[in-house]
Amino acid sequence: MVTGAMQRFEGFDYQNIETVQTPPIEAQPMKRLGLTIWLLFVAACRTSAADRAEVEAAITAEIARGVEATRTKDIDAYMAQIPEQAVVYDEGGGLVPRNQQRANVLRDWSIIDRTLAIDVMIDSLVVRDDSATVFTSQRWERMMYRRDGVTLDTVVTTQKHREAWSRTPQGWRNFQTHELGGTVMINGELYSPPSPPK
Repeated sequence: MVTGAMQRFEGFDYQNIETVQTPPIEAQPMKRLGLTIWLLFVAACRTSAADRAEVEAAITAEIARGVEATRTKDIDAYMAQIPEQAVVYDEGGGLVPRNQQRANVLRDWSIIDRTLAIDVMIDSLVVRDDSATVFTSQRWERMMYRRDGVTLDTVVTTQKHREAWSRTPQGWRNFQTHELGGTVMINGELYSPPSPPK
């Protein structure tokens, strides 16, 4: 059984061993300084649970304002939340700038009779100082006109998003949205868009 730092072995020349002494910690000020800086860096990078909860509440409130603007088709309230530099990347990877977002929203709203239910939930959120990466799930049920302008269908869409939010003087704003995919149900049946011609 080993009880000490070293046991003697027969036949080993202990007289010719060079020993190296590690200086005490007090003699290593640079190592202590480096460790201190590293610990401060790690502490600064971490976001407390309270800070994260505060950011999540603020972003949830902004999302709720956007949902209400959509439900009531209030384009001014809807656009007031979107910063000038904001962009959306659709499922196909296409870039939709802010001015095009307005036109797209008005086009989409023009064929919606009414919204039956709309929910956007935060699935996950990572906060880094004044920015946050947010993953959301959206479900929107609405009555939409067919091409004849009279017949109505019940349409339910789902969509996942990855969003890049930043703190601004006006509060938290979403500057970048990536559409990650979702489904479309029309009158209870899954809709698959036709394949583009080859």
